[in-house]
Amino acid sequence: MKAKLFAMSLTMLSVIAWGQEKSVENISSGRIYYEEKIKLDIKLEGDASQYSDMLPKERKTEKILSFSNEATLFENSKDIADEMTQEPHEGVNVKMIIGGDDVIYTDLKNQKIIEQREFMNRMFLVGKELPVADWKLTGNQKVILGYPCMEATKQDTAGVTTTVWFASSLTVKGGPAGFCNLPGMVLEVNVNDGSHTFLAKSIEPVVPGELKIKKPGEGKKVTEAEYKKIVSEKMKEMGMDDDKPGDGAHVRIIIKN
Repeated sequence: MKAKLFAMSLTMLSVIAWGQEKSVENISSGRIYYEEKIKLDIKLEGDASQYSDMLPKERKTEKILSFSNEATLFENSKDIADEMTQEPHEGVNVKMIIGGDDVIYTDLKNQKIIEQREFMNRMFLVGKELPVADWKLTGNQKVILGYPCMEATKQDTAGVTTTVWFASSLTVKGGPAGFCNLPGMVLEVNVNDGSHTFLAKSIEPVVPGELKIKKPGEGKKVTEAEYKKIVSEKMKEMGMDDDKPGDGAHVRIIIKN
């Protein structure tokens, strides 16, 4: 009963806030370009530790969300660079190669998500349900790209807080990196006090029916639990035991004298 009451209150607040917004364009099909920022805190061990200061502290990339009323597709910009090379220092070159070009397809009609993930040169299709809308509205509002947005937050079992800003006048319930299923389009995400962020930089409308959103089909179909087991077992084989295997990018650092 409590869950139903919360869902109802979230929807009602959305309707009220929508009525207070200024007149903006309700785009039901198009592309949103996001800037993703990830803070990098990589610690090198042994002799390599002397080069820690040469590693970049942040990574910025452009992401694209293609969306319609039926589905969304979140992926890297085509011209994204996977290599980050620092300027040579005292004859030493440091190159960091970041993999993990995941593609996230969200079937809004059937409430399903398919994530195409690459791990150790193998491709996987991870299927899961659309996340439960367990966000809490704060009442805070701000404008992003001309669209009045409302703030919502939630905290996971590890104590990590995620804050999103969504525009209810953009009625597609999408967003970057699987942050979706709110009463509107998510235009900004802040995870763990700025450790990982997404911010919409531009919106490109596309005439409904002309935008083709293709479901990823390359890779072995697995569940979330099966994928984590595969990653965990491989990490143990490599002597990198991890009780909580991650889903994101893997990093390779090359140091040359």
